[in-house]
Amino acid sequence: MVLYLIGLGLADEEDITLKGLRAVQSCDKVYLESYTSILLVDDFKAHMELLYGKNITPAHRETVELEADDILSAAYHGNVAFLVVGDPLSATTHADLILRAKNFHIPGASSPSPVPVQIIHNASITTAIGSSGLAGYNFGQTVSIPFWTEEWRPDSWLGRIGENMGLGLHTLCLSDIKVREQSIEDMSRGIIRYQPPRYMLIPQLIRQLIAAANEHRVDYLDPERTLAVALCRMGAKTRTEAGRTRKGELIVAGTLAELLSYTEPTAAQKEQDEKEDEEYEEENPTVSEKEMDERREARTIQRAIEFWGEPLHSLVLVGRQLHPMEVAYGESLVREGSRWKQVAIEVYGSRE
Repeated sequence: MVLYLIGLGLADEEDITLKGLRAVQSCDKVYLESYTSILLVDDFKAHMELLYGKNITPAHRETVELEADDILSAAYHGNVAFLVVGDPLSATTHADLILRAKNFHIPGASSPSPVPVQIIHNASITTAIGSSGLAGYNFGQTVSIPFWTEEWRPDSWLGRIGENMGLGLHTLCLSDIKVREQSIEDMSRGIIRYQPPRYMLIPQLIRQLIAAANEHRVDYLDPERTLAVALCRMGAKTRTEAGRTRKGELIVAGTLAELLSYTEPTAAQKEQDEKEDEEYEEENPTVSEKEMDERREARTIQRAIEFWGEPLHSLVLVGRQLHPMEVAYGESLVREGSRWKQVAIEVYGSRE
């Protein structure tokens, strides 16, 4: 009678630890938390069930936050596994589940009937940042960058980046994940309909960083003078299944401007895009500007995926306490023509 919180690691079903696998195989019920992260393979649930030998129940946000008692009741009467991509305590919601377990009440009981909890840790993005070549001891607060909308542009994370930069510390920026989200229109009409999943990509993340910095007129995210390291699909390997290839891990260092430039269309591409949009509008005279914006955004996303590959993407902003070894490691991650070393010396004050 145990609730196991088990980390799955970074990339695929094989990243689970041996201890975690044995725990899963001892369980009567297995849940997969499915809203804070994803495994980096297609149809990962089927892969997991085949390897682990257990049926897996997806646990969406509402399942965990509104139906936690069902999970805990099952764990009170038998072993239950709650699987989390990465490490099980990377999200505060899971800490909340532990607190609920400690204070669980059997219906009708006058006092708590605590459910034993065992945590089995694993690798996560907060440990994989070492692949950036930047020293883990020199990282400050981690920030999450949410998607902006026309009505909602949260940027409280900008101040935290500023605090890190003021101390010379690196900042891990986590990109937003939207799973089982509803549109404002559907919610206002009481329609239960979920939008397609959305995952923030490197160019979207950088554009929001720069836009917030410009809006608040801060001086610590100048695109030409700020070094960064993009971390994409950490721990993943290139994998081909059913004729489809998913790229493996990709790590690229450079200035923010350089990282953004890798998916910017050329002049010829821009001209072609405009021509295609004009033709589309002629063929569809009632098309709205919103639909045209969505068309342009889809094209931008496709170009981003062609270079950076599919999610998940994260970004490290480099702080001023930059060691020569970190500079040298970053040089091994840049693309041809990068000003990484020049900026490290001239702006960050790094020694040769």
